[in-house]
Amino acid sequence: MKHFGLIVLLLATALLAACEQKPYQPPVPHTEPDKSATKLFAPQREALDKAKGVGKTVEQASKEREESSDKAPGY
Repeated sequence: MKHFGLIVLLLATALLAACEQKPYQPPVPHTEPDKSATKLFAPQREALDKAKGVGKTVEQASKEREESSDKAPGY
């Protein structure tokens, strides 16, 4: 009789585990990205690229100024 309780417990556990319901996940549709979404931030990207170009120009001018001051005769 000792084993009868254990067998019932194991069977009940197995039945409950088998009846577990998994959450439903709908299939993900395979669509191509919207082309207008890439144009959404285009003005901001252009402004950022322009600012980076100005930054490079300023750095280049600074280096040229340092080089010219190094070549100039000192007092």
